[in-house]
Amino acid sequence: MDPIQRWVARQFTTRVIVMMPVAIAINIVLGASVQQGLKLPIYLDSIGTILVGVLAGPLAGALTGILSNLIWGYVIPAPIGSTVIGPFAITAGVIGLLAGLWGQLGLFRPRKGHVVSIAGAVVAVVLVAALALYTYSRAYASPDAFNNNVFGNASITMDQSRAFFLVVMVVYVALVASALFLRRDVGAVYAIGAGLVTGIAAAVVSAPISAVVYGGVTGSGTDALVAAFRAGGDSLYQSTLKQGLLSDPMDKMITSFVVFFIIGSLSRRFVARFPNGEKAIEGAPDSQPEPEPEPAS
Repeated sequence: MDPIQRWVARQFTTRVIVMMPVAIAINIVLGASVQQGLKLPIYLDSIGTILVGVLAGPLAGALTGILSNLIWGYVIPAPIGSTVIGPFAITAGVIGLLAGLWGQLGLFRPRKGHVVSIAGAVVAVVLVAALALYTYSRAYASPDAFNNNVFGNASITMDQSRAFFLVVMVVYVALVASALFLRRDVGAVYAIGAGLVTGIAAAVVSAPISAVVYGGVTGSGTDALVAAFRAGGDSLYQSTLKQGLLSDPMDKMITSFVVFFIIGSLSRRFVARFPNGEKAIEGAPDSQPEPEPEPAS
């Protein structure tokens, strides 16, 4: 087996193949609840994708993301299924690829911190909070605009959506504060930073899809942001890109931290059994010898 074949094979061990359907289900259930049910101006549909990418590698992460969107868009019927999500499989694949890269670089492993790292973490939290406040002010500026830009048939009111968004942000800040100041774990800084880069990449990839295929209207809570930018005089592409540069970095920073928190809550022995598992364990060096692929069962 040549090096490329070994690299591919090691990302699809039995454990990874078993985990992928669970990750896909997490993506679809959370994504449908947040985007179609609660109409939040974020997505939360990449937790499974990033988890697989970090633990298994870029190819496994990309495949998980792509399959999530294709199954969600073309296999599952309404009300969970969404006819607009399929083309964004390209974005989901990019998210999974980047997650695999971050996993191989060891950016999701716990790290005991010092003052400089804590300061960097505080800056990251403040950045997300600033993005959240600005997004909140634009997405929920007008009840009429909110209702009109979620297809006018939302099963949830703007006040309810706004309350759920605030809850998500409060829980996020509380968990980050717990990791930083109670556990003294500044690994969260690296995970959040990885999420920021991933979010910017996702926004750049998604903007033309949203603008060209759907005219900026996808039926999710992010449509209110597109409409707000359009009302301010921006072009369709500018509006979808600005919406993405608000929603995606914030969403991916939250999602990446959630994945970091999940991995840190699992047993070291369980995590170490995945292809990139050794790089996600506290105290592990940034590079480890690659484990051999699991024998076929």
